[in-house]
Amino acid sequence: MAAPALILNGEKDSLFRSGEADFARAHPHARVELIPRAGHLANFDAPDAFTDAVRRFARQLTAGR
Repeated sequence: MAAPALILNGEKDSLFRSGEADFARAHPHARVELIPRAGHLANFDAPDAFTDAVRRFARQLTAGR
């Protein structure tokens, strides 16, 4: 099954950012989005930006139905 995926990382998260390109290449429906000025805990570092990104992704999923 091919489902959309959101790869959501903090732009300063060096650990998880190191594998995001490989994951995106392996998943044909993946989208990478970075949270500016956030580290590994992007949802704590920039909660509004994180929530906005998740909401945009969810709206795209429901719009495609």
